[in-house]
Amino acid sequence: MAEFTDQIRQTFDFHRLVFRIGELSSMTGVSARQLRYWEKKELIASREREDGQQARVYTFKTFIKVSMMKYFLDAGYTLAGAAKQAQAREENVKHIHRFVSTGMKGFAMIDNQMAINLGAFDDTQTLMALLPDDGPIHYKLLPNDEAQRLTDASRV
Repeated sequence: MAEFTDQIRQTFDFHRLVFRIGELSSMTGVSARQLRYWEKKELIASREREDGQQARVYTFKTFIKVSMMKYFLDAGYTLAGAAKQAQAREENVKHIHRFVSTGMKGFAMIDNQMAINLGAFDDTQTLMALLPDDGPIHYKLLPNDEAQRLTDASRV
């Protein structure tokens, strides 16, 4: 389990992605002046630079928040409304992140289909999500020991 979680964290380590204010402005279409204003209003925050330079840098998380705020501003929201909508989406992302980092137990092959082990359904069964190449996802309950065996067999 820990090995799988570590692999996911390494694959999706967005904490190392940082952007200077000009890069963030270019990527989001929000001017550097506007970004500084949003920071002054405490809607976003720059990150302390490790190299001691003064130029602002922003995290990937801030990039997402700025992108969402820009989307809502373009849709007609006020700045306060856009920030509130972005914050609500950010809360949902926290739940998704928690699910991915703690809920997913690994991958398996079931009936020649990729499956995700979603963990215990109850004391005796594990919920597996079967991912066909085409069409909807299907779910299957397997005895815990069988699900664990299939998941272990699929580890690389």
